[in-house]
Amino acid sequence: MPARVSYKFTIPLRPSIILNMNFLRIPLFAFASAFFAFAANLVAQDLPGSPLPGKPTTTVPARTGAEILPAAGTDPPPPPGGKPKDEPAEVDLATAKEIKDVISSNLYACSKRNMTMAMGTIHPESPTFESSRDMMRYIFARLRLKYTLEKTEVVDVRGDEARIKVTQATQKISGNAAFRDNRVTIIHTLKRDGQKWKMFSSEAQSIQFFEY
Repeated sequence: MPARVSYKFTIPLRPSIILNMNFLRIPLFAFASAFFAFAANLVAQDLPGSPLPGKPTTTVPARTGAEILPAAGTDPPPPPGGKPKDEPAEVDLATAKEIKDVISSNLYACSKRNMTMAMGTIHPESPTFESSRDMMRYIFARLRLKYTLEKTEVVDVRGDEARIKVTQATQKISGNAAFRDNRVTIIHTLKRDGQKWKMFSSEAQSIQFFEY
């Protein structure tokens, strides 16, 4: 019986398979790609070459009667006292490099199957700390994967919290577990742990499975 999933997607009939997700929250970091690769083996292989029901969906928060939109072509007025407190700060080059280095270190550690180094890039207060460690143990014992960091873009920095958009490709080198090579785009949220940036949570935007 086909496995059930909580998100909706469509598998188009073309050489590559792309799943579009409405910012699906995931409990994994470098292993986001592995998570979806395993899910695909549960779902897509049950119906080879057939589109699954459903289509990409977009959720828009309902507007309330209290919201007043500015006239077209004008900027909304600033709140009393100046700029909003949560307005993102301009990202300096040094901070951007620190944030990007965390992602690079995480992928490098996972490619080397170094548990200590990989967990050192994850915030100890992350709600997915334990599940990420469990997934690493599972995959390190069964697969050797190649991670390619294709693109990184620091989205914003707000105090001790930052967001970065990452596109990475993951390919199976060897192992006895099923895995589908893929490219995934994720928004990672990082928070400071003392003076260091560490990965706190992740939201997937899209995943593309490679067809050879």
